[in-house]
Amino acid sequence: MKNAGVVELEKRGTRPRGERTRRKILNATLNVIAKEGVRGTTHRAIAREAGVQLSLTTYYFRDLNELISLAFRTFMDRDYGTVTEQWDKAFRYLDQFSPPDLADPEARRRIVDYCTKRIVDHVRHGLTRHPEGLAVEHHFFYEALNDPTMQELSDLHRSRLLEPMVRFCEYFNAADPETDARLLFGTITRLEYQALPSVPNDVDYKSIRNEIRRIVGWIVNSD
Repeated sequence: MKNAGVVELEKRGTRPRGERTRRKILNATLNVIAKEGVRGTTHRAIAREAGVQLSLTTYYFRDLNELISLAFRTFMDRDYGTVTEQWDKAFRYLDQFSPPDLADPEARRRIVDYCTKRIVDHVRHGLTRHPEGLAVEHHFFYEALNDPTMQELSDLHRSRLLEPMVRFCEYFNAADPETDARLLFGTITRLEYQALPSVPNDVDYKSIRNEIRRIVGWIVNSD
């Protein structure tokens, strides 16, 4: 008979292993969604992608809907942290300018150049390093059109991505920053999705930069 200390050690050893398996299944779910879409995602495809027994996908998750929803929440949290860090750098840059500075045309041109470069770099990073993440996002936004659960999650994801854009637009348009932010978000999202089929070698970053500079310039009112 095992003593209590041995049993406790085994429990402590099992929990991390179980959590690793759970995370592996969630990551595999995102990979399958990126390749097959939400409707093409099955327990069998997820287990194969994760390299685990099929039964484990139902052991750790109640059903396929829960697994897909939790996978998207995992994606949202991971993506939101990266986006927040990037916008924080932009806000630190903008905070160097006083209100009179922000009214100066030359300062605004510098701001447009800076923000355009940061956004294009963000788009390039997503397309070259994490195209599967953009594909997952695209599939979830599409699926949300017909699925109330996905609609709730996609609305939350969209609102979290919009929040720092609204804050950015408030520097230049205190009256209606939400509209400007939605236009910026729509432009970036459209450019990313349009470029996905051209990854990795044929993405037209010059056109992407021109469109982003146009919308940022309009928001900053530098032209």
